[in-house]
Amino acid sequence: MQLQSIQPANLWDSSPYLFSQVVRVDAPRGLVFIAGQVALAPDGSLVGAGDVDAQLRQVFANLRAAVGGVGGTLDNIASLTVYLKDIAHHPNYLRVLADEFADRRPAETLLQVAALGLPELLVEVQAIAVL
Repeated sequence: MQLQSIQPANLWDSSPYLFSQVVRVDAPRGLVFIAGQVALAPDGSLVGAGDVDAQLRQVFANLRAAVGGVGGTLDNIASLTVYLKDIAHHPNYLRVLADEFADRRPAETLLQVAALGLPELLVEVQAIAVL
């Protein structure tokens, strides 16, 4: 299985925003749909109350655990949907994304939302992985 990030010539360049316009998947064995991950530790406690950077780190730790639970890594993630309570946190998100996806960028949609599942949550990330 191979994931390939593609920048079509007739679409605007998304590379400054650290995502791919298109991700091609060759010969997948299966699709994995990962529920929106939030800043909850394995024991269910909130991580990083009021601290978007701490919450983002926990969200990506949870994504690694979720995809790892089916034998994958973040490299298997083809698409992300990101929900931010405050679009001003977009630069924080980009810093974490650059660390987590240094070589290949997944396709991505990012939205500002009025609320998440718990009032203390600042970010939620849903993913689709290909194994």
